[in-house]
Amino acid sequence: MAASLKKVRPGDPLVIPAATFNAFIDATQDFQQRQRSAGQDRYRELRQTGIVLIRNESGSDRERFDVLGVAGTIVKPSDNADAFKERVALKGTTPGTEHAGRFAVLLEPLVANEVGRACVAGVCVVKVKMNDEGHTFAEAKAGQATMLESAASGTACLLWVQPPGERENPQIAWTVARLGGGGGGSVTAAFAMITSKAGSAPPYRYAAVQATMDEDGAWTQVGGGAAYNNVFNLEEQGAGGQWVNPLVVGDVVLIFAAPDPGVDAYVCSRSHYRGTY
Repeated sequence: MAASLKKVRPGDPLVIPAATFNAFIDATQDFQQRQRSAGQDRYRELRQTGIVLIRNESGSDRERFDVLGVAGTIVKPSDNADAFKERVALKGTTPGTEHAGRFAVLLEPLVANEVGRACVAGVCVVKVKMNDEGHTFAEAKAGQATMLESAASGTACLLWVQPPGERENPQIAWTVARLGGGGGGSVTAAFAMITSKAGSAPPYRYAAVQATMDEDGAWTQVGGGAAYNNVFNLEEQGAGGQWVNPLVVGDVVLIFAAPDPGVDAYVCSRSHYRGTY
């Protein structure tokens, strides 16, 4: 075999023995097979790691680490069941209010209408507008495709946030975030202390700040902690709750983001002893 693969010098007549030609064919077939295997492994890896293919349908070229709302699949089961099952391929658009918890962070620059890789679950880098330095979550913001926005709750958990002194823009931080952690407002709660109360009739509109308790059971506000504006007490909602258990400044409550992440409000609850009716 070694003799059949002997190199020729410039000017020598080119004579290809059958063994040499067959070796070329074998090498080509092996290379093509490895290419197919690599492609299949790549798509399999995408499915297993929370990295998917997404088509940029935002109408603009997007940069690496930009955010796209998930607007459906490129291929539907009714179009091609086999292609649909083979790999996840999504449509991505500029985030809207409906895309809270349903977004992807691009892992490569992506021109309009092209397909590339994006992260929908797992740990990735993403820019976040820090509305409050005490926030430990972030969510997609309607009309904003360049970054997420920080919040007291959300579907992106901020594992690390760039310190304010290291940022080009004091409000915009690079972060390391865990996507798909299920930290939406409907399941994430925090303790907070009521700081103000507004309105002439229930349901009153409250404001609160993050609170903590020491080993003696005393509650205090968290310095630099999360602030909650536009808070409503669940026990003041509905006809049966009117005038029942209004809160006062200093009360400690369990606070949740509004059920719809697109609503800029919070709800809270506190247990009271009401005596005998």
